[in-house]
Amino acid sequence: MTRRLNTSSTTDNAAYLKLRVSKLNEFERTVLLIIDEIYIAKRVEYSCGEVRGLTGEGNIASTLLCVMVKSLAGKYKDIVAIYPMERLTAAKEHQCYTEVMTTLRSTDLTVVAVSVDNAAMNRKFYSDHLCAGTLTTQITDTVTGQPLFLLFDPVHTIKNVYNNFQRRKIFQCPAIEPMMPNGCAADFNHVIQLFDKESTMALKKAHKLSTATLNPKSIEKTSVKLAVSVFCESTRDALQFYSTHEGQSAWSATADFITLILKLWNVLNVKTSSKGKHKRDYTMDPVRSSLDWKLSFLREFADFCQRWELSAKPGLSKETFLALGHTCLALADSASFLLDRRGFRFVLLGHLQSDAIESRFGWLRQLAGANYYISMRQVVEGDRKIRALSLLKFSRFSLSDIDDALLTYASESNSSSDDSLADTIAESITYSHWPSASDANVTFYVSGAVARAVVRATKCDKCRLLLINDDSALEPLEMDATLDYSSTLFLDSVNCGGLARPSDYTFLLAVHCWHVFEDIRASADLQRQFLVAGCQRVTGKSEHYRFKSFRDFL
Repeated sequence: MTRRLNTSSTTDNAAYLKLRVSKLNEFERTVLLIIDEIYIAKRVEYSCGEVRGLTGEGNIASTLLCVMVKSLAGKYKDIVAIYPMERLTAAKEHQCYTEVMTTLRSTDLTVVAVSVDNAAMNRKFYSDHLCAGTLTTQITDTVTGQPLFLLFDPVHTIKNVYNNFQRRKIFQCPAIEPMMPNGCAADFNHVIQLFDKESTMALKKAHKLSTATLNPKSIEKTSVKLAVSVFCESTRDALQFYSTHEGQSAWSATADFITLILKLWNVLNVKTSSKGKHKRDYTMDPVRSSLDWKLSFLREFADFCQRWELSAKPGLSKETFLALGHTCLALADSASFLLDRRGFRFVLLGHLQSDAIESRFGWLRQLAGANYYISMRQVVEGDRKIRALSLLKFSRFSLSDIDDALLTYASESNSSSDDSLADTIAESITYSHWPSASDANVTFYVSGAVARAVVRATKCDKCRLLLINDDSALEPLEMDATLDYSSTLFLDSVNCGGLARPSDYTFLLAVHCWHVFEDIRASADLQRQFLVAGCQRVTGKSEHYRFKSFRDFL
């Protein structure tokens, strides 16, 4: 089944996307574009006629830039492009983004927002390439004329708030109504003292706190679980209880700060319309109107971040201030757009996150044997399996539907580009190298082994007459009159009667392959073109069609 699907690793996926999108309604076709990268093992592998693990420049890839689309009103999600990268820059990311948007416009998907993490490269991609030098919450698509909202992933931003709080310890926050009318001085040491106080207790109020929460390792700082173990109801309630009843009055300020961040997280992390009723918490209800108090709260929180940063009081880093305030404004504007312009009855802000692509990365690693540093070949093969599952199980297509709608379009579009590159490589081969005496003898020996294997597999008498020379009385085959050696010497010296002697046709075919290999190996430019080609086997086919017979070759 997976062989039916296109194995292209770039953006040539229009046929597959059209097939998947055909089962979606109008609201489900409104999507979020998620851009993220996955680290891979620096390994080049050859599989099924293709070389995997190289960038477009012929270098070994260390990361894969993946682009996913996720429906804002359904469960649909798909990786639409995978770009191998050695060193990712904002300019390369913008080039990939442009290619992906061109592909998506050929389908019926409507992109309303773009989500990235708060890396410096992504900020540069937004400000320099999409916003003409000044970062804004939205841009206008030059083709469709529709607004496109620029987001920093809220999950990554909350993790950055936690990491800032854990590292810097003390935050002096300005006032924000109604939770902190006089501001507060939050101290992470209060959380540490709370954990120490309850460490010997059998029953704990702040039961989510752990040693990893207080002193995380480098890899643990990327865990959402640690961040929400601090910004959660149990930690807040424990701090409030001990500040009121146990004489720890200073802990109330830290509890107020956690209450503010927890309220923000509850508003941003709504993924189902019934979550608020289930949890009996109105902050977890979906956004149902552009005048909803949640959108007003997000705009107030963005203003709170700006006032906090300008006050120069101890707080978040400059990058986290920027991402947090920008994302709150962008989410409020995008929710209003979906409700007023796209006809949504409610908006789930939890669908405007990058969790979908992180989940897909985990799925790909599990398909590769639960290995963290998977190779590009494993990513492509895993994505092909997921696509097959998506078409058969999730979209409920039959094999005949896939063949009719996918194979014809994909094979025609891919073969033309592959053949064009193969022709370019074939025309660049000059046949300027000739095998030495040693190479000719080894080639003669190997061609005999190949012919013997083919004949044993086919069991065809005509193939045997064409590929194997059974007349041992023939004169030894000379490669060139100017060379004083015979290519049969090595085979004759080691043959005890069981080796096959290749025919002239078989031997010249092997010499032809040797010529192609040597010319590609000797030219750095040819080698780069060959390795980055979509399918290296097409090059051999293109070479074959250049010569109608081996007499033409000679």
